[in-house]
Amino acid sequence: MLRQQQLEALFAWHDYAHSRGQIAPDLASSEERAALPPQCWRMVWRNPVNGRGALYLASHAYAVEGMETEAGRRLIDELTEAATAPGSSYLHQWRKGDVVMWDNRATMHRGRPWPSYEPRLMIRTTISATEADGLASMRPPSWQAAE
Repeated sequence: MLRQQQLEALFAWHDYAHSRGQIAPDLASSEERAALPPQCWRMVWRNPVNGRGALYLASHAYAVEGMETEAGRRLIDELTEAATAPGSSYLHQWRKGDVVMWDNRATMHRGRPWPSYEPRLMIRTTISATEADGLASMRPPSWQAAE
């Protein structure tokens, strides 16, 4: 596995349709694919406030810029496995009235099945990253596809 300093120099390609395709081949509609094209982001997002880095990976990540397809996929899988290893994950035990929030820049998250007779209400709030969040440092210097 690469050292942390090496990871900070790498960029990963993310695609909403890729993550949905892991569930079902046609889960992402053609409209969603058009509205949410693949994006290339730095693999480590450094928080400009506290200086801490976080892996910016999850099920949307499918390739690493400049790496052979299989090698990039293996790296993404290894990093995801390490980040979600026992003792590194939080599994919320829901109770009535709970509210859970997370920062997509620093948290891998996954919905989990629940009994259909238990109602759930989910409200998503998205606050777009800005230059104050270090957005410019997340973009690659070039836009060459990894494939």
